[in-house]
Amino acid sequence: MRNLGVVVAVLIVGSGVIGFAALWWWAGRAVDRNQGKASISWWGTRNGWRYTNGTDGLLDRFHGAPFDEGTSHDVQDLLSGSTIAGRPALLMQFSWYHAPDLPQGKETGASGLRSGVCAAAVVELPTALPALSVRRSALGGGIDFESGRFNEAFRVEGADLKFAHDVVNPRVMELLLDDPAAPTFRIEGPMLVVWREGKVTDAKVLRELAEFTARLLELIPAFALEGGSPGDGPISTMPPELLGEPPSGAIAFLQKLEYRGHQIERYEHVSEMWQQKNWAIVVKIDVPWVWPVCVSASKALVPSGVRPRFDDEYLTGDPAYDELFATGTPQPDFAKVLFTPQFTDFLANDPRALRAMLVCKGENYRAQLCVMTHGRLADQELADTLTDLVCDVRERLPAETLAFRW
Repeated sequence: MRNLGVVVAVLIVGSGVIGFAALWWWAGRAVDRNQGKASISWWGTRNGWRYTNGTDGLLDRFHGAPFDEGTSHDVQDLLSGSTIAGRPALLMQFSWYHAPDLPQGKETGASGLRSGVCAAAVVELPTALPALSVRRSALGGGIDFESGRFNEAFRVEGADLKFAHDVVNPRVMELLLDDPAAPTFRIEGPMLVVWREGKVTDAKVLRELAEFTARLLELIPAFALEGGSPGDGPISTMPPELLGEPPSGAIAFLQKLEYRGHQIERYEHVSEMWQQKNWAIVVKIDVPWVWPVCVSASKALVPSGVRPRFDDEYLTGDPAYDELFATGTPQPDFAKVLFTPQFTDFLANDPRALRAMLVCKGENYRAQLCVMTHGRLADQELADTLTDLVCDVRERLPAETLAFRW
């Protein structure tokens, strides 16, 4: 398989170039600057979560381990808006730092700064419960249980012995003993925290953390979780501004639907196309073929006074279309097959297309047909209009595009 290529858009004012915007998002993210964030945002949004960067104030709502490590913190990735085992939950990755003059902490470098990275699942519980912590420890210690093997491998601490035995029951012990990398967990008030140390390099870590947390909650009897006192939910009452905003390019929210016989994904993200930062809606249909990248953007999307041009510029030969759209592809033979007179006439005379960008690309050995415009998925009319447009485009694709070889 040949390189999918990267289409580069050049912004020109008068005769001077004022900047570049690599369309890496559309080019299969071939020059994705942070694969970890891309992996987390894709997995999270495809499973009902909303992805943001979080805020420094977010962790101030949580107390005790692991949030009390260090003197300052930085949230890198946050998944919110969904549940674990039916309970409101957050998944996150954050860093902590110790000032050089503090004696506690991890290994120190030449600067004296101590730091670490943690992945955590936070779940809101139905009632406020006694403090209880369970962590792996070679020395064991803490509360004794009937399993000598468990006592040797884990340390359980808590003041309420009955609650500790209700939570750490034989099935929970088995879950922990069967997993050599079992994370640490803690209950305090209306909150369960499950965490592990180490940087999250892809979504697999957060997925496994969420799965472990869900299994743990299934094994703890309901009476143990519902037997506490009433308490304010730390997640359900959280001010939305503490969740932060999504970083540019990362998927913030995704919807899946079946419409007009097509399996469709539509999502929103912050785009920096044409050197302008805007929310953008993308609607995507997979196509059973593999395509090179081809982008055709309505010039109406471009800020006033800016003339778009692609390094791999392609002119369709239809003057009316080329006046309205800027097109680029590293494979002009594909564009020639795609932009037939009938296809360009359809796009040039469709008001929806005149406010959108059309993208053909390949990813994971499948072709993807996308349309994009500025906006949010909360604008239902706009999202539905774009969904109808991508279906119309799919149904009008020249047959040769489904047999094109490159």
